Amino acid sequence: MNIAIITAGGKGSRMGNKIPKQFIDINGKPIIAYTIDTFERHQLIDAIVVVCLKEWMEIARVAMKRNYMSKVVRVVEGGDEGQRSIYNGLLAARDYAREAGCDNPTVLVHDAVRPMVTTQLITDCINATATHGNAIVVATPTETFIIENEGQRQLLDRDKMHIVRAPQCFHLNDILQLHERAIADGKTDFRDCCSMLCDYDIPYHMVIGPTTNIKITFPSDVILFRSLLNYIEMQQVFTPPLYDLIN
Repeated sequence: MNIAIITAGGKGSRMGNKIPKQFIDINGKPIIAYTIDTFERHQLIDAIVVVCLKEWMEIARVAMKRNYMSKVVRVVEGGDEGQRSIYNGLLAARDYAREAGCDNPTVLVHDAVRPMVTTQLITDCINATATHGNAIVVATPTETFIIENEGQRQLLDRDKMHIVRAPQCFHLNDILQLHERAIADGKTDFRDCCSMLCDYDIPYHMVIGPTTNIKITFPSDVILFRSLLNYIEMQQVFTPPLYDLIN
């Protein structure tokens, strides 16, 4: 069993908008619906858990219903921090899997504000987890990086660097046990599961994702997302019909 956990607990303060960024409407559809739709249509995804701000949970349910998302089996409340939201999603996934007779499903933790996740990337994560035990999506940087520490500046070799993104994929029991270990140790401010793996020196397998797998954080990201949607739409309009391609 493969369960997607979509985290939508952020308030999006950097967006400068009263509406959480995951619920911003783009062409009559909230961003979170674009994100979930790719998992909904994926043949290997059996169920979806959405972790949401308490006051937006009912709105999320309505959005799922309007967009005919039948794989969403749970909408649960998020926590004050991202780590707690992920943990709540893992617990909900565990409960659903047990009800379905599965003891240790594969879970894909993904940000609601990464709406350009692709079907191939989801497949790559599931396959990599089956082989390596986990999978962390990363991107290769194209910019120059300088780190500054106490007035000293150092140029970093970008060929040795990766940008951590999502999905982040695991066997449920492994990542749930790690979360519970962190809680027992009083560590509650990890931004994502990869940060937790690094802190506990646990090896992880990297999957290189497309550059279009952006995270919508600032207003400029919304503009970029709209542009990517328009580009996809234009491709569909001008791509020759399948009959023309094979004849």
